[in-house]
Amino acid sequence: MDITVAFDPSDRTIVPHPQLVEALAQNPKEKEVFDNLSPSTQKEIVRYISRLKTEASVEKNITKAIEFLSGKGTFIGRQKLK
Repeated sequence: MDITVAFDPSDRTIVPHPQLVEALAQNPKEKEVFDNLSPSTQKEIVRYISRLKTEASVEKNITKAIEFLSGKGTFIGRQKLK
């Protein structure tokens, strides 16, 4: 059995949706909570919103994300933040 390892130089950076960036800028307390989340949780939120297909879904889920970050609701299968 042969095992090989290869370097893949492709960029896998996920750019946050502009509306998410704007929502976080307008909500400094929630932005601070977001910045203090683990990098994997931040990435999970960014990836989820960035992959939504319709503007209505984006808007609805950004509202849910901001509520989650303010401790008022759940989001992407995670319990309320304390």
